[in-house]
Amino acid sequence: MKHFFISGTSSGIGKAIAKKALERGHHVTGFSRRCTIEHSNYKHLNIDLSEVDSYLNINFNENKSATELILINNAGWLGDVKPVAHLGPEKVKRSFHINLIAPSILCKLFLEQTENNDQKRVVINISSGAANYAIPSWSTYCAAKAGINLFTEVMQQDHPDVRCYSIAPGIVDTEMQSEIRELQSNHFPDKQRFVEYKENGELASPEEVSTKIHHIVDNPQAAPSTTFSLRDVS
Repeated sequence: MKHFFISGTSSGIGKAIAKKALERGHHVTGFSRRCTIEHSNYKHLNIDLSEVDSYLNINFNENKSATELILINNAGWLGDVKPVAHLGPEKVKRSFHINLIAPSILCKLFLEQTENNDQKRVVINISSGAANYAIPSWSTYCAAKAGINLFTEVMQQDHPDVRCYSIAPGIVDTEMQSEIRELQSNHFPDKQRFVEYKENGELASPEEVSTKIHHIVDNPQAAPSTTFSLRDVS
């Protein structure tokens, strides 16, 4: 039996990963601001990842009977989608907290607390294709995802006994995609491209992404590298 710790389990990819884990008989601790999962093997923590004090006391050592512990930093926020000159300072801070600072600290806590365990350990940070190229008006999101990629690469070198991955899930039909399609075109000139992804049926489902994530957890050889896109996983 594995124990998953997953951020952003209220919807989308995080919820799909949690539900599949529970269906397979594993235990899940989820953290987000809303609880939308009811299951005997599910524990929910109401956490706001933009507030450091809300998650510093998470206990990653709560299940000694698990053969494997998996941390999945899935929660993300697109942030203030505007040209840099028009960004709100508080939203800049919140974007980096949710997308980079919180997952970095959660990785630290997970590795520190489980350092002397005999259990296998896996850390998966959900990244984005936006980490690899500049998208107009997405400055903080692109920068934070690029940061989490490199953070994960260093973490893998620091902790070679832990399987560490930063995975771009592709374009997925989540609440974030809905928000993108509602953005003002004058702030986000690429909006129409994302509208067409939906209209043309090019969005993957959270369930498809969940299946591939679980495949990687179960099969280490399926991961082509530390940082990769799910599009490269068959």
